[in-house]
Amino acid sequence: MKELNFDKVTDALFIFVVRQCNAVQICLMAIIIKFSMLNTGDQVMGIKVRQYGMVFCLMGIFFLTLINIPAFAETNNLGMLSLDELLDVDVVSVAKLPEKINNTPAAAHVITGEDLRRSGVTSIPEALRMVPGMHVYQIDANKWAISARGFDSRFSNKMLVMIDGRTVYTPLFSGVYWDVQDTMIEDIDRIEVIDGPGGTLWGSNAVNGIINIITKDSADTQGTLVTFQAGSRDRGTESARYGGWIDGRTSYRIYGKYFDRGDFDSAAGGDAADAWHDGRTGFRIDRNLDGGDKLTLHGDIYKGKSGSTEIFPMLTPPYSFCKTTQDKVSGGNISGRWSHIISDSSDLALKFYYDHTRRRQVHSEETCDSMDIDFQHRFSLYGSNELLWGLEYRYNMDDIPTYTDSSSGFYYYRFNPEKRHYGLFSGFLQDRFDFGGKKGDATIGTKFEHNNYTGLEWQPSARLMWKFNDKNSIWGAVSRSVRIPSRLEHDGRISSTPVANPLFPIGGTTVVPRLIANNDLKSEKVISYELGYRTRPVDNIFVDITAFYNHYKDLIAGFTPGTPFFETGSSSGYTVLPITVGNNFTVETFGAELSCSWAVKKWWRLTPGFTWFEFNLLDDNGTSDPRHEFADNSMSKYQASLTSYMDLPGNLELNGMIFYVDDLPYSEVNSYVRCDLNVSWHPGHGLILTIGGRNLFNGSHREFNSEYIGLAESYIPTTFYGKVSWSF
Repeated sequence: MKELNFDKVTDALFIFVVRQCNAVQICLMAIIIKFSMLNTGDQVMGIKVRQYGMVFCLMGIFFLTLINIPAFAETNNLGMLSLDELLDVDVVSVAKLPEKINNTPAAAHVITGEDLRRSGVTSIPEALRMVPGMHVYQIDANKWAISARGFDSRFSNKMLVMIDGRTVYTPLFSGVYWDVQDTMIEDIDRIEVIDGPGGTLWGSNAVNGIINIITKDSADTQGTLVTFQAGSRDRGTESARYGGWIDGRTSYRIYGKYFDRGDFDSAAGGDAADAWHDGRTGFRIDRNLDGGDKLTLHGDIYKGKSGSTEIFPMLTPPYSFCKTTQDKVSGGNISGRWSHIISDSSDLALKFYYDHTRRRQVHSEETCDSMDIDFQHRFSLYGSNELLWGLEYRYNMDDIPTYTDSSSGFYYYRFNPEKRHYGLFSGFLQDRFDFGGKKGDATIGTKFEHNNYTGLEWQPSARLMWKFNDKNSIWGAVSRSVRIPSRLEHDGRISSTPVANPLFPIGGTTVVPRLIANNDLKSEKVISYELGYRTRPVDNIFVDITAFYNHYKDLIAGFTPGTPFFETGSSSGYTVLPITVGNNFTVETFGAELSCSWAVKKWWRLTPGFTWFEFNLLDDNGTSDPRHEFADNSMSKYQASLTSYMDLPGNLELNGMIFYVDDLPYSEVNSYVRCDLNVSWHPGHGLILTIGGRNLFNGSHREFNSEYIGLAESYIPTTFYGKVSWSF
């Protein structure tokens, strides 16, 4: 790729600043720009300043232009959302129907399209850091551990993640491959995040929270948009979208996106071999019918590679070795939705999707196909009493062949059977009504679900909300949620790192611990209690506080050793120590989450957040489990964040985010402070120029320890980038 000419960029910035600043400011700015143009070998405090000079220049622009803000900042016209507009945003993930976020009896948060653009994030996991209650840890350049209210791991299995209502968690382990969940960031309308259970409407796996990525209507993405981004670790991200009209009622868009992102840092120094690239394309069609009905059809296909350094077991000393690998990933999906309005108080919706995913790794291959059809109907019984019910059927097909080492006959993991077809049928019923002169709102419902592993499950909930006045309200909820066993827990065999054989001299000199699936597993169950308070003490401040307590039982954790047996490979034999997982753990978690929106000025908004989280293991049934998510000190006890958006003079934006994450004692990960900062310029004609940095002032650091799953984590580096976006 052709190297960016920093001299020309800084010259352009200088000309722009001259037009905005007085004589004193111009002199100071000249010094800053000169500093940013030092030779490559010049260093200040050990930093090669030419590489990072643009960031120093941007910081100088920020602080110097602040001097003039009182004079004319109020005249900007960049369209920052007001506090009233933020509280007027509709969410659908709480009740499966649009309702104002301020009126939802749940810990609901919305990452708006404005948040996504201003923050400069390039992936969905990066955006989730902004939500209080979410635990987001980056493992390497393309892998994350993400969950709400605890139980974080790369394969977090208590969060339901959807894109436009399409479930994207894999039934193989009930988690999410975050490296393939992507689209054009500019096409995302909002990301709805619910901290807390949602099983009554969304079913199993919606235990600790819901993440619902909702894309824009194609009518709102008309014309052409092209973007290009590159930086110190971003080799190039290009995307293009075009939207138009087929006729007066039918709009459409098509898009394409490709990125190539470089390696992070390894623990030993140098590159971590976790670079990744991905290409995808897709479409969306929306048609408005008579009577307010609507049809939507959209789909995507993608293909890419995700690098990592993995730890593989071997039968001879030192019994494990590290190897750089690349997962080959591909897939596609298509979704459709029909909504029909019967009357002002009654409507129905029918949606379907088909999703195909394939992941080829060094020692395994996974292919999974999912089909889903969902129907829901809303109507009023009398007055304000509103009833919502629905039915859903999902059918999964997977194929996971066993890969065996040709020299030793040793396999890393195996599924029995290798191919499985299984379905899930569910239905829900929810009643919502007002009381107390419409100051109170009650929602009561349950979901019934039948699966192939544990049979019939039920997930009831009751939610109440009381509005004291227009500025103060309180809500509470009690819910029961379940997580059904995954395919891995029901059918899998996983071989762990072998050890020398001093205790089981029944053959061979090596013992291979092997996790054996349990066909008799029950579902995990949790009773959740939540209490929330919302207040708007003054017109420009909104505060949302939630406290919660969760009691989990029958958690699928705790390993029970079995009787060792001898197994013969193609070269030599070894002893297998079978270990069975069971419903052994009882756990409690509790804590509080605070979010606040403060419109300091029309041109400046601050959004602080705070999370307090506690985890207690109550009973392990005499077993143990090495997985981090079941340890008392596995999660950060405290987290804090501060997001700042400023509309500056001259059509400039200054956007910054600061995150504090407490240490993870069990993982031996220290606390850290992360700062992301960018400046955007809107010169007109649909053009936006952005330069910024991530993980500033902190240096390379770890966020998570994942050695126990055979993955060497990376150190998160400081990165800088520039982006051009042009819509016409």
